[in-house]
Amino acid sequence: MSRVLKKQEGFTLIELMIVVAIIGILAAIAIPNFLQYQLKSRQSEAKTNLQAIKTSEVSWQGERGCYLPVAAAPTTLTVASGQKTTPVAWNTPGSAWLAITTTPPTGWCVGAVTQGTFADLGFQANGSVYYMYGVDTTAPATPYTQVTSCTAVLASPPAGASTALTDSNFIVGARSNLDASTTDGAAAGVSHWGATADHGATDCTPGVF
Repeated sequence: MSRVLKKQEGFTLIELMIVVAIIGILAAIAIPNFLQYQLKSRQSEAKTNLQAIKTSEVSWQGERGCYLPVAAAPTTLTVASGQKTTPVAWNTPGSAWLAITTTPPTGWCVGAVTQGTFADLGFQANGSVYYMYGVDTTAPATPYTQVTSCTAVLASPPAGASTALTDSNFIVGARSNLDASTTDGAAAGVSHWGATADHGATDCTPGVF
């Protein structure tokens, strides 16, 4: 009797190595692009919240006659060169906006206006945030002062302090360092966004995350 040997089929070691090499090349191309898209998607938070804060400020001014400077929040968020910003809950205990520490004068826009909170504006961010937000108001030289959304005030957390009684505009800023960068941008990798009554949400440091 003759025995028929079955032909054994499979991948050779060379073929497997080629497949692994192709997968490695594709991964090397895809992963950086994925990280860029991830960072861009996180920037949408700044755009959305800046528009909401802008709307709140315009509403406040319509009711009271001035814009309200607001302390930077959340205070537990760290934004620094070389340090990746870790998201924190907007309602983290200890954030400055949780309580009004200074009793405002009657009518808010009468007397010495100090500093308000996001709670005063009625703004509440959803969930955890990657950006620190704050509002600086501008004292008018004329009945109305036009300002741009990207100014030097965004280089540091907006202090939100003002003594002007008829503030005619505002700058709301958002800051973060999503990629722990130390080199790109004028502020060593810190991403800045801004908005005013005249302008919508604007990326003040394009390409910086």
